Amino acid sequence: MDVGTIRELFAYNDWGRDRLMAIAEGLSDGQLDRPFEMGEGSLRKTLEHLFGAEWTWLERCRGRSPVSGECPRDFPTTAGLWNNWRRVADGRNALIDALADVDLRCSVTYVHPNGKTYSFQLGHVLLHVCSHGTHHRAQALNMFRHLGVQPPEMDLLCMYE
Repeated sequence: MDVGTIRELFAYNDWGRDRLMAIAEGLSDGQLDRPFEMGEGSLRKTLEHLFGAEWTWLERCRGRSPVSGECPRDFPTTAGLWNNWRRVADGRNALIDALADVDLRCSVTYVHPNGKTYSFQLGHVLLHVCSHGTHHRAQALNMFRHLGVQPPEMDLLCMYE
């Protein structure tokens, strides 16, 4: 595992986020809030969940243990969510840019809202955030299909076209 690969995976993560959000911005509140039996229950909640997970893990990587309710989850507009999400990504990218490969083996220790303390290697945490994003973006793409909206291509190689 090396920092260059982690940086590339997050470039893909951010590229995918921007492709989803560009389409989500054009949807109505009814479409964003339509119930689905997948993801977090609606497209809006799934996107907010992705944002919240990235925010939470960044805080944990910074040595904090955020508690439930600290992370903003309700945004009046998709533009507000997107802007906040990009700011979180900027903070994450600054953290990654300061890392050397050896730092990926350092521990990220935090107290979960359930009161239990966890510790994982930083590299594993960063990989988890990327794979978590891929999982939920796939759910969002399926929601787009059910809404009659053509989903964007999201394969990694499409990012390089």
